[in-house]
Amino acid sequence: EALKLASRRALAQIRQDYDEIIIDGTIALIDDPRVTLMKKADLLVPSVSAASIVAKVARDNYMRHLDDVFPGYAFAGHVGYGTASHRQAIEVCGVTPLHRLSYAPLRKYKQLA
Repeated sequence: EALKLASRRALAQIRQDYDEIIIDGTIALIDDPRVTLMKKADLLVPSVSAASIVAKVARDNYMRHLDDVFPGYAFAGHVGYGTASHRQAIEVCGVTPLHRLSYAPLRKYKQLA
């Protein structure tokens, strides 16, 4: 659901006319006839490759910022992936408002939040 919401928000911010949106993947996140789903699009379409790099750099910068906001989680190191160190930090420090409690590995924390 978070990906669908983010996709709708991104689509709402487009200010140019467009004929097609290429989504790297196989899951229809946006209900729009101009959406093309393409597995491995980041390897096949140069503009998707570039967008992927921009998105990852923005995410990494944001995760470094979160290191300051939520000390103890080492967000800059695992950048939000469910690594062993990330899972251990959650066990020790608990969940943050940023953790998606609808995500299966974190559902057990929902009643604690």
